[in-house]
Formats: sequence, C-alpha cells, structure tokens
Amino acid sequence: YDAFVAYDYDDYSWVRHNLLPELEQERGYKLCIHHRDFPAGEILEEIIVDRIRKSRKTILVLTAKFVRSQWCDFEMSMARSEMFESGRDIIIAVILKPLPFNCINKTLHNILKTKLYLEWVQEDHHAKELFWTKLDDAL
Repeated sequence: YDAFVAYDYDDYSWVRHNLLPELEQERGYKLCIHHRDFPAGEILEEIIVDRIRKSRKTILVLTAKFVRSQWCDFEMSMARSEMFESGRDIIIAVILKPLPFNCINKTLHNILKTKLYLEWVQEDHHAKELFWTKLDDAL
C-alpha cells in the first residue's frame, strides 16, 4: 500500500467521498482502509500492525472524537514504532476538524510539532487544491 489510513468510523464518509477518489482515482495511489481492506474474522490489532508495516506511509485523519479513542492511540503508537524501526518518516497527520487543545495528548502533540500535518478546509476551493498537492507531495 502507498498509505494506511487511520480514521474514526464517523469520518468514513469523508474518507470515501474525498480522500479515496482524489488519491486513488485521480492520483493513482493505493490506500489501505478498514472498511474495504481488512479481512473479516481476524484479530483487528494484528491486521492494523500488518497493514501499517506493508504501507509506505500512515495517514492519521484527526478529529476530536478520533484522538480521544483507544484506536487512535493504538494506530499512532504502531505508526511511530514502525517509523523508529524503519528509520523512515511515515506519518502524515490530516486535521479534518479543529482539535480542542484538551484532546491533544503528549504523543499527538509531538507528532504535530515534529511531523508534517495538513488541515482540511471545506469551503475554500484554492485551499483544497493546495491541500491535495501537499498531500500528494508527502506521499
């Protein structure tokens, strides 16, 4: 995979209607997303670790709900472990919705402080084009 995408279930609509069409159909990337690429009946944690390892990058789609979840902590930790083991800069953070300061833990703070992150802007067409260009460059 070109990228493993970590996101909250509530944000699947954005992943399906924005991220997948732009990156897979328009730009030719192959993304790994839970809803489509995880086999049924296997241990979820093991699948996540395997897919992060088999992906060149990990895209974290960040919203307040997701960063408060145990899955966000797990996927961030696994991506950071892979980053340290491989020596490659693999994490791309996408701030889909503004994050209240009180929901940013130390790990996420360090990621946002030291790694590439992009902010999604819904209404501004020019900002969207810039977002996709920067995400393409990061991949």
